[in-house]
Amino acid sequence: MPAYRLRGAVRATDGTIGPPLIDETITAEGRQEAVRRANAREATPADEQVNALWLVDEGGNLVWSLRLADREG
Repeated sequence: MPAYRLRGAVRATDGTIGPPLIDETITAEGRQEAVRRANAREATPADEQVNALWLVDEGGNLVWSLRLADREG
């Protein structure tokens, strides 16, 4: 089963993204399932600071991000 990497960090007002505060591996059969699992995960104390989330596949390709989700929603 493919492994995806969920990462989260603080995005500054100038758009720069700081070092990841969230770095988790999500295994799922496909991209849609990985996004669903990322959205369904339990919040942690580190999440309170995070305002940028993104999910990449095993090749490092962007699968989902808050910005992409905003456009798709």
